[in-house]
Amino acid sequence: MKYAMQGNQDLNVIGPEDSHIFLDDEKIGESFIIKDVGFPKKDVVEKKTVRIEKTGYAPQVIELKKGTNKWIWGNFLFLLGAPIGFGIDYLAGVFNSFTPLNIKADLIRDEKYKVDLNSPTQKKYKAVLDESSKIPVVITYSNLSAVNIEKLDEKGNVIPNANDEYTSIFQNQSNVKTLSPGTYRIKGVYQTSRRSGNTITTYTAKKGGEMILTIPGGGAGAFCGLIDKEKKATSFRFIHINEPSAKSLEGFLPRAQLSNRIAGSCDGIFGLQDLLAQ
Repeated sequence: MKYAMQGNQDLNVIGPEDSHIFLDDEKIGESFIIKDVGFPKKDVVEKKTVRIEKTGYAPQVIELKKGTNKWIWGNFLFLLGAPIGFGIDYLAGVFNSFTPLNIKADLIRDEKYKVDLNSPTQKKYKAVLDESSKIPVVITYSNLSAVNIEKLDEKGNVIPNANDEYTSIFQNQSNVKTLSPGTYRIKGVYQTSRRSGNTITTYTAKKGGEMILTIPGGGAGAFCGLIDKEKKATSFRFIHINEPSAKSLEGFLPRAQLSNRIAGSCDGIFGLQDLLAQ
């Protein structure tokens, strides 16, 4: 069931702004990451280690430990087929899973600590970013309506037809676009919906927003709509994950999935306090 529904295990790490995220001493991202960590293969991998670093703060280390995947007990639903199900799960190596997979870092101030930006893993991560700097990024948006995204040239003029609708052999989504790296002006109105029982309430900002942002290349990203509740005004954040595996899937479904999952995380990453702090 777990494999059929998700196909992998995703590690979700939310760190402070400008933090560095490592998995088993290899840098995998900054500030926020969704990373496929797979399933432990029987006794081959017992644990993984996540470390979050930021200059001026003590590093935080979290162990991902191997445990029994709770979905293994779903085989009992198939009664006579349960032994076959257990056997398949065992041979496939998906009977175990890593925990925890959702981490929100809480770093403690340490003025003496400084991140080593010249370490081999930092240089390797930077090389990946440089390599994909000219590759288009797949984007979508969350908590926004009436969205308009325009690419600008060096003089601030709009470049016509710079945005592509995202098209794959599987689907076409009007809110998913392929953008080449560069400077963009985004306009939109903050809007979100909340469900309570059978009632859906929609909240809309009285004032739309406009912002000019630089969009990096590669991977996937999302524009997150924010609202200043005092001014009732709209603002934006752009969240980007440069997954090397997503880079090679140019024009196909997985990068749109990653973009939508980033958009689905907007509420849990950045909120009103983050906006006001800026």
